Amino acid sequence: MPDDRSKLDRLRLQRSKLAEFGSFAFSSIDLDDILLEACKDALKALEHEDAKIKVLEHRPDSSDFLVRSGINWPEGVVGQETIGDDLDSPAGYALVSEGPVVSRDLSQETRFRTPSLLKRTGVRCMVNVIIAGRDAPFGVFEVDGLSPNMFDEEDVDFLRSLANLIAAAIERMRLREARERYTREQRILVEELGHRAKNLFALVQAVANQVGTDGVSAEDFKQTFIGRLGALVTAENLMFEAGYSDVSLSDVVELLLRPYQADFEERVSVDGPTVFLPSRSARMLGLALHELATNASKHGALSEPGGTVEVHWAVDDGQGQITLSWTEHDGPPVKKSERRGFGSRLLEQICPTELGGRAELSSNVGGLAYTLTFSTNN
Repeated sequence: MPDDRSKLDRLRLQRSKLAEFGSFAFSSIDLDDILLEACKDALKALEHEDAKIKVLEHRPDSSDFLVRSGINWPEGVVGQETIGDDLDSPAGYALVSEGPVVSRDLSQETRFRTPSLLKRTGVRCMVNVIIAGRDAPFGVFEVDGLSPNMFDEEDVDFLRSLANLIAAAIERMRLREARERYTREQRILVEELGHRAKNLFALVQAVANQVGTDGVSAEDFKQTFIGRLGALVTAENLMFEAGYSDVSLSDVVELLLRPYQADFEERVSVDGPTVFLPSRSARMLGLALHELATNASKHGALSEPGGTVEVHWAVDDGQGQITLSWTEHDGPPVKKSERRGFGSRLLEQICPTELGGRAELSSNVGGLAYTLTFSTNN
């Protein structure tokens, strides 16, 4: 046994190593560097050059501990060797005990079995201390000796203090990573909102520029523009509620046609399978549906008492395409116009171009017929 002077010197050395490690762990941003430094400082502070030090990271999903870091182990142990986390293993026993586990002579141990790794490397005694974690322990800090009774109570206290410093460093790094992740997500969100705002403003400007003014009163211009802008707002609200992820085509159709279904009761029928659209497709489709519904209520099938509208869509999974059709029945005859307004250009050119598809606008006995085919991934 060491005399009082050598014992005091050892305690001073251990205190010094704790201070050095605390300073290193505070400034380091690499967990593997921190764990390795802890192992090195433990070896120096315990003054047993042949002691084997390791950090066991608990992996609940695989019910084991990984030798995450260590020194004085044969090649192929650190980063590869695992130990079970059940009660039969020293580390598993420590995890359940929630306190230090000291085995002064493994040949006399009855609480747990000696892992094959320790047997292969000649380990005769050991100390395990818990490395705490926010929600669950990170793992175990273990010191192994090649002869019995190598470690005393002061050594155990030192190892507990060292493990607590490791736990604090791990928590600091967790908070740092969470803050950096939050900052990245916020930056991406701001960039995405800016991108979406630019696209939306450009679309609003295009709608305003395309509303005809020749022979149109200020009130008519206002109502036409507000109606088209309202269609954009409706689609935008739907996408906002969906977190700007893909939105349901049926939701887009329902929201855009809801005012007309309320006014014309059973005269507007909607049918189609569940399919989801990217936000860009939803915006353009919203404009097209608004244009068709507005025209139907003013000049088409919904302007006549017995007129009806059928909206139907189908999905061709093989081609990756959606075909949406708008068919009016029992409406007034469609008047031919030499002048093609924005509504016609929107339906026949702008929408199919933006959606990477094709469209056909025609007239039948009972009103307009419109078919729009576009990609499900556009």
